[in-house]
Amino acid sequence: MPTPKDPSAQASEHRSEPVPESAESTEGVEKEGADATPSSAPAAAPAPAPRKRSPYSMSKGDASMRNIAWALGLTLGCVAVVGVIFFGVGRSVDREIPETSRLDVGASAQRAQEQAPFPVAQPALDSSWTPRAADYTAGDRPTWELRFTSPSNSLVTIVESEEMSAADLSSQLPGADVTGDVTIEGVDCQRVSGEDEEHGITCQGDGWAVIVHGAADDGDLDTAAKATVRSIEDGGTAGS
Repeated sequence: MPTPKDPSAQASEHRSEPVPESAESTEGVEKEGADATPSSAPAAAPAPAPRKRSPYSMSKGDASMRNIAWALGLTLGCVAVVGVIFFGVGRSVDREIPETSRLDVGASAQRAQEQAPFPVAQPALDSSWTPRAADYTAGDRPTWELRFTSPSNSLVTIVESEEMSAADLSSQLPGADVTGDVTIEGVDCQRVSGEDEEHGITCQGDGWAVIVHGAADDGDLDTAAKATVRSIEDGGTAGS
């Protein structure tokens, strides 16, 4: 026959032991620590936005092209100025030379006559003719060259030497072609035409030859040729 259990002992078996308060508290702290994000890690800085290029700024390539354009413009400008100074525009000379700065043709002719084997021409032209150049070239074929601006504002060139061969004529007036005969101051001469509206008069005397040419009208060329031949026939600078 079973022995009845003690009621106090049965109650003791079914009573649960209380959980220590400190253990519950510790467990909660550990769970929070596991789920929390560490506060010591620094936040990543946002990437800077790309800067927009100003519409007024220039790249290195733009600056280089601008410098090249400026250099080219200045070079072309200098070439144009030099061309106008030395060659004029359309063989016309618009600039007026002050009376005090005009070329002294007589003084240049005197110096040339000291060397030239022919009577150096010193054409007597009025003040409407502006002297531009007076040059004597020595050597095997010495030449005396004068340049004037005519009253019609065109360049007229006078070239004198001992003789005027076909090669000499062609070098002075490219494409030269005889168009007729003319007598100037008693000397037999010829009218010639060349390229680019150039034309002239060539005369041959005793120990001298001359060509007067340019794009001027026939009246100006005739005036210059007559004054030149007259000067030579009178003995040139030596006879003046």
